Amino acid sequence: MNPYLLSALVILALAATAQYYLGTKKNRVIASAISKGAEAVLKPTMTNYVNIGGAIGHNFSYSLSGGPWTSAKGTMTLSPRHSLLYLPFSRLLGLGVDRFFINLFTKRKLRGEGHVLDAGELRRAKIDGLAEMERREVEAGGRRFVLLWRGADLSGELEALLSAMPDPKRLRHFCAYADNKTFFLKTYPAAGNVEDDLKALLPRLDAFLEKAKE
Repeated sequence: MNPYLLSALVILALAATAQYYLGTKKNRVIASAISKGAEAVLKPTMTNYVNIGGAIGHNFSYSLSGGPWTSAKGTMTLSPRHSLLYLPFSRLLGLGVDRFFINLFTKRKLRGEGHVLDAGELRRAKIDGLAEMERREVEAGGRRFVLLWRGADLSGELEALLSAMPDPKRLRHFCAYADNKTFFLKTYPAAGNVEDDLKALLPRLDAFLEKAKE
């Protein structure tokens, strides 16, 4: 074998091995930050994490007993930092970013349905009856967002929630679903920071709930 080719293969193998260990370690640090941040805010009574794809992420579920909340479930998917060959392609395709998804379930009724979406998420969100919903566009953090609502005028509450986010650029989709009494959040967390986003989000959710009967 050509010695130059052999040297190149050896260097590539060493680089791929180093990338695997360093990338895996980095993803574990980020996954830990996400889970600790979510638990710090939601204070679950029970937790369950299921690994998906090795260093790629986890599914999780929480049992909750605080206030109106009953449970939460979601997914964290992480950039393939451990893959030397796939990482550049994933970033080129817009897939090489960390993502955090969570559904928060409540026992109380919601006033209506409302969404805050990064404008780039609108097509892939697959919202039923989108054309019939009330709509307004706003800007925050240098990005354009779409507010959608029906069943009740939630425009003020949606804009207030967006304004409360510490870094709106991380937000991709928030929604309040009246049909199944759940809130959904999708973010692109920076260095695993979901704690600040959840701290800003949680106090705002009461405005979307119907007032409890006295």
